[in-house]
Amino acid sequence: MQTVKLSTKGQFVIPNEIRKIHHLTAGTEFAISFVGNEIRLTPLPMFPATTVSEVAGLLARHGAKKVDEATVRAKIAKTLKARDTATRE
Repeated sequence: MQTVKLSTKGQFVIPNEIRKIHHLTAGTEFAISFVGNEIRLTPLPMFPATTVSEVAGLLARHGAKKVDEATVRAKIAKTLKARDTATRE
C-alpha cells in the first residue's frame, strides 16, 4: 500500500503508477464520497452519458446533404483542440 501526504492547501498527489494503470490524466474530474471511514475518489467519465432522445436525428437521413470526410475531420480536430485548450486553463 502506498501512502500520500495532504498539503497545507488540502491537496495530495496520486502516485504515478496508479495514474498510469487507471489512465488518469491532468483534468480528470472525480466524485468524492465517504463510505464508513473511507474517502473514495471515483473518476467521472470523460463524456457524459447520453440518451437515445438526445442523439435522435444525428444519423444521416434520406435526401440530406452529404458532408465530405475532410470537413468532418476538420470539425472534429477543431472541437478536440478547443477541449484540450480548456483543460489546460
